[in-house]
Amino acid sequence: MQEIKTNPTVRHTTPLQLLAAFAATVAVLFVLLLGACALPAQPVLEHVYDSAQTIQQEGLYPEYFGFKLFQMDNYTDTIMLFEAAAMGEQDPLTAMMTATAYNVDNFETMAGDLAVYCERTIPLATGAQKAVQLVPFSYARYWHGYLIWLRPLLCVMSITGVRVVQYLVLFALLAVILWQLRRQCGLRAMVWFAVSQLAVTVFWVPHQVQYFTTFCIAYAGCAWVLARPRRAAQLSIALVVLGTCTAFCDLLVTPIITLGLPVAVWLCCLPQRAASGARQCLPVIGGSLCWGAGYAMCWGLKWVLATLITGQDIIGDAIHQAGVRTTADTWHGMELSWGNIFRFVGDTLSQRGLLWPVVLVVILCIAAFLLCLRNKEALLRALPIGLTALMAPVWLALLRTHSIQHGWFTWRSLTVSIFAGLAFLYYSCGIRTGLRRLRGQKQQG
Repeated sequence: MQEIKTNPTVRHTTPLQLLAAFAATVAVLFVLLLGACALPAQPVLEHVYDSAQTIQQEGLYPEYFGFKLFQMDNYTDTIMLFEAAAMGEQDPLTAMMTATAYNVDNFETMAGDLAVYCERTIPLATGAQKAVQLVPFSYARYWHGYLIWLRPLLCVMSITGVRVVQYLVLFALLAVILWQLRRQCGLRAMVWFAVSQLAVTVFWVPHQVQYFTTFCIAYAGCAWVLARPRRAAQLSIALVVLGTCTAFCDLLVTPIITLGLPVAVWLCCLPQRAASGARQCLPVIGGSLCWGAGYAMCWGLKWVLATLITGQDIIGDAIHQAGVRTTADTWHGMELSWGNIFRFVGDTLSQRGLLWPVVLVVILCIAAFLLCLRNKEALLRALPIGLTALMAPVWLALLRTHSIQHGWFTWRSLTVSIFAGLAFLYYSCGIRTGLRRLRGQKQQG
């Protein structure tokens, strides 16, 4: 592969360019979502009714192989379907801002409640559960941008068809990324990416609308990065767009992957590897700030608009919910302070006889890393990709309450750490280096 002589650190973006990228992205997404909310309600209701029956058969939280980390979340998808069905109750703008769904006291009946809602609204003469009182509730603090594709698809198909479309889209994007990685970065990078996706069971991601959303956005970002060599300035603008799209479409599932995966892919590209490692820390940090700015501003804009249009205190509710997700709460009766978390992990490992084996494995891994570390220069060269590998753990720690309570889907954020971590180890360490040091110690001994 020929080395491309470019300096990715020149031609910095201006705040005005970043703001323009944010404004343009929000404007496009706003129009698309408003258009989706304005679609005819009747065909959506009919297909949502079929979807509700499908989810009733599957259950709200089906687990593959009886393993918690392989659990699906039909509950959240049912809320999404409810919102899609209820859009016809109000004018498109108000419906878009309020995002109304319905429920009764027991959340476990959500799929049944959805079926009843459709029966009453279509209407259908089934006579099923007519005595149920449906109480409206609103997720107005979210944009619910996933309705941009969900509601049009529900005009022509049920949730089963939606899942098929999501599988086709996501795996087409994955194939493009793997092919581009092979061309731009070599076979190793392609294998790292494939391993990182398989490790977080990407083959089940398109089964849920909420899981699919951030993976699709992240994959689109990776494909854009790999389409041709990108300067750091271009990456910063792209990350503003990705952060904005994530806040607009995601329900706080695995948002960090839309930052971490594109940045890791960018660092694996030849022009970035050829540059000084220390210098590349600046684009990683700056790009992260750009992504965060787009993400935060998009959230804040929805809170302000929803408050003005609906008259509800959306800003107060959003701030309260942000505090709940970032500060210590309870989980199974345990306060989620850091001391309690570490104590719980230690006690759990001890009860299963795994504490000291885990400690031993960690010590051996650290020793192996130090033994195989090539030199200080290699470590500095790999530092940017190492920082990228830390993005997911830092994010999960910052939102520790949400991360732990919903760990059965937030764990997929670690795909960033797996991909970037494998790249970091390759660029900083070498098995031959470790073997030479071992031989040298034996000879000295």
